[in-house]
Amino acid sequence: MTVQTNQASDGFPAAKECAMTRSPFALAIGSGCLLISVGLADRAHAQRPMTPSLAMASLSGRDLFQFYCASCHGYGGKGDGPVAASLKQSPPDLTRIAWRHDGRFPTEEVEQYVSGELVAAHGNREMPVWGPIFRSFEPRDALTRVRIENVVKFVESMQSR
Repeated sequence: MTVQTNQASDGFPAAKECAMTRSPFALAIGSGCLLISVGLADRAHAQRPMTPSLAMASLSGRDLFQFYCASCHGYGGKGDGPVAASLKQSPPDLTRIAWRHDGRFPTEEVEQYVSGELVAAHGNREMPVWGPIFRSFEPRDALTRVRIENVVKFVESMQSR
């Protein structure tokens, strides 16, 4: 096969000639590099342990409560979650908050407990403060507020009447 040498106006070989004379070599080198990098990437990915996500997409108060709170407070909020027995201090029965406040649910106070603004509720700090944790998932304060408000509304809906 004969390749014509065409000179471009700048004195360098034309693009067609370069592609034909160098492409087999370049293709072999490029393919080898690609295979090596893919192999290394797969190997590095396989060695990393999978960590479950602590963030959830749902903003539903029920979903947030079940995901973040129920392990200690129980699915019904009575303080009987599967982790409750291993805690130093038993989680409170969240269905009786209004009863403990003369029938009125203290929305702002509960929001402050959940967000970490009111630390006294945490006693020995076994309960996580969710405000900073939610902010770490989504730095926009608007979504952090929505998560906290929705969890608190769900807890309010659990109140025994």
